[in-house]
Amino acid sequence: MEKINIGIVGGGLIGRVHTIAFQVLKGFFAEKARNVSLKVIAEKDGEYARETASRLGIDEWVGDWRELVKRDDIDLVIIGVPNYMHKEIALEAVNRGKHVLCEKPLALCEKDARELYETARSAGIMHAISFNYRKTPAVLLVKRWIEEGSLGTILSFRSSFIQDWGLDENLPLDWHFQKRYSGSGVLGDLGSHAIDMARFLVGEIREVSGALSTLIGERPLCRDASKASTAQISNAESKNGGKKGKVDVDDLCDVLLRFENGAQGGIFVSRVAQGCKNHFEFELYGTEGSVFFDWERPNEVKLYRGETQEGKSGFSEIQVGESCHPYGREIWPLPGMGTGFAEPFAIQLYEMVDALLNGGDVSPNFYDGWKTSQIIDGVIDSSGDRKWRRIEG
Repeated sequence: MEKINIGIVGGGLIGRVHTIAFQVLKGFFAEKARNVSLKVIAEKDGEYARETASRLGIDEWVGDWRELVKRDDIDLVIIGVPNYMHKEIALEAVNRGKHVLCEKPLALCEKDARELYETARSAGIMHAISFNYRKTPAVLLVKRWIEEGSLGTILSFRSSFIQDWGLDENLPLDWHFQKRYSGSGVLGDLGSHAIDMARFLVGEIREVSGALSTLIGERPLCRDASKASTAQISNAESKNGGKKGKVDVDDLCDVLLRFENGAQGGIFVSRVAQGCKNHFEFELYGTEGSVFFDWERPNEVKLYRGETQEGKSGFSEIQVGESCHPYGREIWPLPGMGTGFAEPFAIQLYEMVDALLNGGDVSPNFYDGWKTSQIIDGVIDSSGDRKWRRIEG
């Protein structure tokens, strides 16, 4: 492939992030991105699509995603819309021979996610899923340490991904709070990232057990719950005469994990954690060392090595960004300049573009999306009787 034209489906927050990631790609990986263009954005409403394209600096827009995926001049489709739309759009794009980068979770359930993976694999197209956090340079550095054996055998993994935006009881009953639109609640939203991080760093998960809770059981009804975000729903729409509807997905969740390699661990996710804005952390404990990472401080990793001299043991703080670190040469010239939210998206897009131009595989892909959905379904199923569920290979 010599040239890549990109179309984005969805003009909400995530569509905006992918647009910024494209711009970052052009800045950090200019040589590789020379023949890559962001041509068109699609939204379900023509006027909103026009306004969004203007706001994001995209020249072309369409009011129906079907118009985008059938265009002969589009090679890569980025899907950044609510969960319930992923399957239909991805299948149509794949069947038309388009390469696809889809937001997480891949689908509403394991069965649909597996169908997407198998269809994309059979079609021979490049497929990827946006588990952007694993592309954070600090996380890639931890992955390198694990592969080099610096931490020894990994014994345990613990992670939490917690936010507090769901505490507002006046938030309307949009798609985030309804199973038919989202598949699950915070487990699929934030938990999918934590599950993917566990698989990426430690390996395949073979057994899960979970406990889920819905703390705010009702929310104000709105006229169009399928809109991309609560920000698109006006106060007038959400008041709707004071009527409320039932929330049928989780607000917080605890998960126990058993890995195929013998390690074990746990994940806690919540959108009702007072004071936490985007608190995604993980801890890894191995026979030779340990690691602590918090994405609210994305340019630091705390590392403990077992061979430290007696009397001088303790965690060391590593400033990520040296030229020897992952993407240390491409992004910023000094470690202290740091990376932000857009850079991992840009790295993910760069790796996909590189694979399309030069051949090779891309990761994470629809297989990872399917495995994550399989684990999510296992956790939900286990929450009824609090027993372990086996995750089949």
